[in-house]
Order: sequence, then C-alpha cells, then structure tokens
Amino acid sequence: MIRKYLFLVFCIVVLLFCSCFAATDASPKVRNVILILMDDQSADLSFLGTPGLSTPNLDRLIGQGVYYSSAYATSASCAPSRSSILTGMYPHSNGHWRNTVTPTMRHPEVDFGRESSMVDQVRVHESIPTLIEILRDHGYFTGITHKFHLSPPWKFPFEERNPVQYDHVEFEKVIAQMIQQSGDRPFFIQANIEPPHRSFRGKKFFKNMFMDGKLDDPDPDAIRVPDYMPDIQKVRDDMQEYYASVQVSDECAGGILRALEKSGRMHETLIIYTSDNGMPMYRSKASAYPSGTHMPLAIVGPGIAGGQICDQVVSLADLMPTMLNALGLPIPSTVQGESLWPWLSGRGDLPEREYVFTEHNSHGPDLREAFPQRAVTDGRWYYILNLDPTKTQKMPDDLIGAGAWQNKAYPAILDASDEFPEKVKLLTDMIEGRRPAEELYDLEADPWAMNNLAQDPNHSQVLEKLRKLVSERRNNNNDIKKSVTEFYPEK
Repeated sequence: MIRKYLFLVFCIVVLLFCSCFAATDASPKVRNVILILMDDQSADLSFLGTPGLSTPNLDRLIGQGVYYSSAYATSASCAPSRSSILTGMYPHSNGHWRNTVTPTMRHPEVDFGRESSMVDQVRVHESIPTLIEILRDHGYFTGITHKFHLSPPWKFPFEERNPVQYDHVEFEKVIAQMIQQSGDRPFFIQANIEPPHRSFRGKKFFKNMFMDGKLDDPDPDAIRVPDYMPDIQKVRDDMQEYYASVQVSDECAGGILRALEKSGRMHETLIIYTSDNGMPMYRSKASAYPSGTHMPLAIVGPGIAGGQICDQVVSLADLMPTMLNALGLPIPSTVQGESLWPWLSGRGDLPEREYVFTEHNSHGPDLREAFPQRAVTDGRWYYILNLDPTKTQKMPDDLIGAGAWQNKAYPAILDASDEFPEKVKLLTDMIEGRRPAEELYDLEADPWAMNNLAQDPNHSQVLEKLRKLVSERRNNNNDIKKSVTEFYPEK
C-alpha cells in the first residue's frame, strides 16, 4: 500500500509540473523512436518506491508520459524477449524461442549477412517481417548499441552498430553521433544498456562510478530481499550489487536522453523504456515466474499526456505495432501484439483484453537449461502450466555464478536450507525436477509467487478459467509441443 501512495503522490506532482507534454491538437507528430532497453532489470525504480534505490533520470522520464504497471515480457530470457519486441510475436510463434549464438557488435560486416559463419539453428522465420526490415524499407536510419543477440542476423539489418555498454558519457556521444548520422531521415535507435546484467561491479568502470563519488551505494539496510530468497548477508550483498547496477543503467539512460534533447529532435521522438527480462536471480530470469516476466514500461512522446499510470495488462509484444502505428506505417498481419497508440495519442481505447500470455522454453542451447512453461495473467491471478514438470533444470551460468559471473549468493542460498527450508526448497524443486504440473498465484496477496493455490478448492474456478485460456491459446497458435526434447530439433 505504501508504494501505491508514493506512486499517487508522485503522479500528482508530475501532472502539475509536466504540462508541457499534455496532448494538444498542436502536438507534433512522431517521426523517430528511441527504445531504451535494459538488460535483466525487474520493475525496480525509486519511482515505484523500491527501497534503497535511486533512479532520478528514469523517474523524470516516466513522469513525462505513461507508466504501465502491469507490463509483461513474452519470455524472461534475453533473445526471445528482444525478438518478440522486434516482431510483435511470441517466441514459440516467431521461431526465436531461446538464446542464440550470434555475432557481437565488434564482428565484421560479413557476419551480419547471409554469408555469416555465426548462424544459429534457432531463428526468426524468414517469412516474418521484423521491425528493422520494415523501417529500412521505409527509409529509416536504424542503430543499435551494446549487444546484438538476434537470429538470424540478416533479419535485423541495423545500419549502425556500436558496442557501448555501460558508460553514460560514451552513451551520450554515441547516441548523438547516430542522430547526426541519420541526417534528414527519421531514425530508430535501440539503445541497449548492459546493466543490470551480471557481473555487476565486476568491471572497473562500475567501481570507479562509486569510488569517485559519482553515485551513492544503495543503502544495504533499506534493501528488501525478495520474499522467496533467504534474507542472509550474501543475498543482501548481491541485491545491493544489483541495485547499484540499476543505478548505473539509470545514468546511461540519462546520457541517452541528454543526447536526444541536445539534438533538438526530442519533440518529434517517441521514447520507450523497458527491460528484456527480470533480475538475474533464480525464479526470475530464465523462468515464467512473475519476478522474471513483470517488466517496467514507460512510453513518452509527442501527443502523450504526462503523469499517467495504466494498470491494464500489456505485453512487450505490443511495442512493435505501437511503434509502427505511431509512425503511420502498416502493421504486418503476422503481429500478435496490439497497438497501444490509439489510447496513448488520445484518439482511441486500449486493446479490449483481460489477460496477457508469457512463456519460457530454454535459456540457452544446453538441453539441461530447458524447462518449457506457459503462463497467463490478468495482473492479479497468475497461472503457469509446466509442460514437463519432472524435468530437472540447470540454472544459467550467471544465476549460479559460474565462470566470471560472480554470484556468491547462489551457493550461500543452498547452504541455508536448515535456517530457511521452505525458501531453499523453491530453488531445489526447480533444479531437482519436483515442480507441479500447474501453479496458481494471487499476486495481490503473494507478489513473489510463493504460495501455489492450484490445489486449493477455494480457487478451483479461477484455476479452471486460466487453464482453459492457456489450452485454447495453445491450440489456436499451433503451440503443440508437449515435452522439452521437442524444442530441440538439433538434438
């Protein structure tokens, strides 16, 4: 309740002081788009009252437009989520259902064409138009930062690629250069920001941001450890590092926005801020649990009134049709999302729907990481169908701290089973193949999805309704695979 009151007060203030963004007949049309896309950030912002966290740049941006409090990714893994944003489709439908091997930003141009030596067997189907192909065909300049992670590379023909990752000064320079490079053409820039992806402050630049006093460390005493994890020191330390990384990403967003403002083209640019999936912790990233799929989402731009909060469920699959609609471009028939632009521009209503869907198949190519799930939510009730419930699931390397990922919390959690048996069991059930076939959570009472109500007779009607929705959707979308091995044709 406290967070809701803080949210309300903030929005009242924004409405008083951000009237310059109110929709009027004189508002200029949308000509450009900047998509600010974080890597592994849950809906954690000081705007939302997240304890111990400061995100002033994103807070200011959000106050100038609409914040969607019930936005969900189509998948809680990087590449499937990003390919959904750029196709308006769900991963099982567009073919990009897991993370893929792709060229990096530093690879030569040949690796982004059909002669590439880095082409994964999992990829977006050739017949599906991507946002970047459509914009190219309509004369747009397109640019992307940080990482590519899209398959096959020629389906995402960005004109300019830059590997800038987490330096806010460099981000300002790179975005300014891309805008200048666009010349008189309209532009689309996908500003991918690396943090809060691990290894958090494992990089020298991160350390200097805090050591030099440019950023303040999140208050360790104020941090709230998610309910599903044991509140032990190493988990608290890990959450502090995650929040510190979110603050670095906020600085990068600030650099991007400064470049846009200095260019003189902010008044004609639609700005979308979101993340690909939830924080890099188990039962969040690489899962269909709400901590991994519930995303921050704000849309700001010409004709959009500031200080708005929308609580209707929306999907990141809605972003492609929204962008095309705002730019006055046709929406392909393959798109499964729905445009939010009629409502954003004050000329129509939100899509008439009560529910959105999400899914998980596998995080990476390793069959041990696969665990196919289908989920549906109305923002309160959250239902998960586990297609292969007794299969064990290997956590991705960054969640367990393998290699250079520096996750010290994971082994400490496993060692805390005597003190926190029920919380540790939530993890061990995942990795040892003991999950139920169905899960049902009341997110109002249980926001971290810990109390499975699927067997509770008091909620049988809700369960049956959501079960039917998932079943009908799978049948209508040719989503017929029933076991994990069916997702691995190369095996």
